[in-house]
Amino acid sequence: MKRLKLFLLVSLVIIISSGIGSSFPLSSPSQKNSSLAPLKNSAKATSFSSKEGVFISGRQLLVHGEPFIMKGICYSPVRKGGNFPEDLMINNPTVKDLAVIQHDFQMMHAAGINTIRTYFPIIDSRILKLLTKYQLRTIVPVLSSHQTSFQNLSSTITLLKNHPSTLIWEIGNEWDINFFYSKKMDLKHPQGLGFQDSLKLVKNSATYIKLLDKRHPVSTGVSARVLKNRSHLAQLAQLDSVDLFGINIYHGLSFGNRLDQWASHMTKPLYIGECGADAFNTLINAEDDASQEIATRCLITEILNNLSAVNPKNVLIGGCIFEWNDEWWKDPNGSPLTHDNGGIVAPGEGPYPDYVFNEEWWGIVDIDRHPRPAYTPLKELYLKNR
Repeated sequence: MKRLKLFLLVSLVIIISSGIGSSFPLSSPSQKNSSLAPLKNSAKATSFSSKEGVFISGRQLLVHGEPFIMKGICYSPVRKGGNFPEDLMINNPTVKDLAVIQHDFQMMHAAGINTIRTYFPIIDSRILKLLTKYQLRTIVPVLSSHQTSFQNLSSTITLLKNHPSTLIWEIGNEWDINFFYSKKMDLKHPQGLGFQDSLKLVKNSATYIKLLDKRHPVSTGVSARVLKNRSHLAQLAQLDSVDLFGINIYHGLSFGNRLDQWASHMTKPLYIGECGADAFNTLINAEDDASQEIATRCLITEILNNLSAVNPKNVLIGGCIFEWNDEWWKDPNGSPLTHDNGGIVAPGEGPYPDYVFNEEWWGIVDIDRHPRPAYTPLKELYLKNR
């Protein structure tokens, strides 16, 4: 046991000296020292059979030894009239928040959803109990910003690694284009970390996570734009410390040839981190539930037709529709008290039918939890593949 503890500590020193904590630190020196304690505790549980944990086999994700189909949805429940992240219900929830979250989980379970993808980790014990009650697993975000400390990362993993809701750890969200949000958040790096330093951050962070937990795979989330750069794809393929990848794709009613592109360059499993369509159509300047319903049916069907759980040669373990509920805070020119129509145009991508990201209209349910028509095909297709 003493030798194992010494190995973990020495390995941490190697990781820090190899990149993390030098030109783009995750934490201050004092934070790094304080993060050693969880490492010692983690040495108590490092050997598990494949039936006890979550593991990768080829392009399949195994849970309790069986291929897992990720039937997911993205979840960011901000209070009506509130802002992100201070009014995010999963952080320090009130009694009223917990009632809303329980109602959400009930509806998700009824729709066959088995996985939720959040943008902050769920650490509240009351919500964790609800996840277990409604048989929901989580893609746990452990490093969304390059400013995340080792202490925070360690405490999240130590807290959640033995919880039954934990499915995989996820590093970053579209970091290949936001560089862990360094362009706006870090005055020392006004141009951002860039791809290479962000890649090093992913590699070293994944290695560090594996020192803390042997039971769950480590993933990282990128955008579909990475498919346009073969050099970047080749470098992603060399990330030995990463077990699987998530990719966000917004391109009308289909993923096109993107899944084939990925499969031709990568051997590891893939999940769709985000996809879908919002419910506002700028072409007619009105709510368009019908188009969102069509897009949801098409995209979920395409995911289910490419499952590695059905055919090990397929690339996908499943995916997540974006998103569960509307978020009224997102339009920077509007008010969180009103449902605004502001949209963003991203060249070469976008949701059906207008290819405009109408940020406050993405919910499968609205902000008051009334189901939109898109809830119906989601439920139909997910329950069919239960």
